Amino acid sequence: MALNCVQSVNGGIWTVANITAPEAGPGAGEQMAAIAKKIHAILDNSSQDGAGPRTTADIVFTTVLLRSMGDFPLMNSIYVGLFKKPNPPARATVACGEILPKGVNVMLSMVVDLGPRARRYGLHVQSRSYWAPANIGPYSQAMSIPLQGTERAVYIAGQIPLEPASMELAECPQQNGQPLWAQTYCLRAVLSLQHMWRIGTAMDVNWWLGAVAFFTGRDHTKTRARTAWKLWEKMHDSTEEAEQEDEATLDIWDIKYGRRGHEQAKPVASHRIPDLDLVADGSDSRVPGFLAVQVHELPRNSDIEWQGLGYRCEGVKVSRTEADYGRTTNITTNENQVYSFIEVDGGASSSDLKSRIQRVLEACTVSSNSCHCVIYSSQPLPQDGFPGQVVPCKSVWGAEGRKLAAGAIVQRQTC
Repeated sequence: MALNCVQSVNGGIWTVANITAPEAGPGAGEQMAAIAKKIHAILDNSSQDGAGPRTTADIVFTTVLLRSMGDFPLMNSIYVGLFKKPNPPARATVACGEILPKGVNVMLSMVVDLGPRARRYGLHVQSRSYWAPANIGPYSQAMSIPLQGTERAVYIAGQIPLEPASMELAECPQQNGQPLWAQTYCLRAVLSLQHMWRIGTAMDVNWWLGAVAFFTGRDHTKTRARTAWKLWEKMHDSTEEAEQEDEATLDIWDIKYGRRGHEQAKPVASHRIPDLDLVADGSDSRVPGFLAVQVHELPRNSDIEWQGLGYRCEGVKVSRTEADYGRTTNITTNENQVYSFIEVDGGASSSDLKSRIQRVLEACTVSSNSCHCVIYSSQPLPQDGFPGQVVPCKSVWGAEGRKLAAGAIVQRQTC
């Protein structure tokens, strides 16, 4: 599978996806250096909003795909040179293994904010704390940008289950010298999601547009995907509202320290996530979009990483639709921003899968000026004219732990 660089503009957001440079040589450092030059050239020649060239300071989120996490230091040593100002973009980094296109060891996609820099802000955790892990690379934990009206999108970096105080992966007590994988996985799933939740709270998020749970491991894949789904579902259960207000449903530190941990907690805003009062009457559900994506490797040899898109808004409607290609969860905000999580049912051949995804995109763009999509595919996709960011993966799972052929996230603004 070979992929071409694609671009799209949705309102004040410009996305550039699938930037690669296999022609630079086989090394990850060589390829990242060439990708960096391409990024500068793309930004220098920008005319997306008629305001002239953009710089790397306007990038608010990046997705970096590697063939191997062993290439991370080489990639990162070049990547850090892209950003000279405070609050670099939030970032998610995963390794896809041999399912990356042949010769490609690094692939980068970026989201560029076309609005005034003075109206965006970021969160950069630089010291060890109780409430969230420190940044371990040239990225921010979150970047918030204004959209229509009073609404803001908050791009949150991928969160792995590091204990903030030690910056080590959380571990369960061992039995007979061996940790129980299920207990360890559940512990880490909760802790990494808690990181995402607390960062969202600090950034004034009051609703999640959706989340992707990246996970690794060769066995128990359905159990891993379903565990992440059940956790996501529970956190949007209206019966849990009272408990969520004091974080009782998602505070992994109670397991280790009991309530003593709260004595060290960083004060955060009093609003809750999600604010279920935002959901319009007639909505089909209160649970935003969800995908679980199995990849080759994650940073620090973690077995789970949560990456979410937060929102600050005054109201949402949640709808679900069924089609011959699968199921879609739509989040529509008061300012007519629409975020769709599409579950493309399994069993499709690669050619049929492309046809299904094309129908998804056609359905999504009927009432919009433009859209941006990210496709998580467990099958090779044809290279010609594929209109979106592609994340090749081992398997994709949807709500209720349903195995899929692919999952897609489409962002658009209705007319």
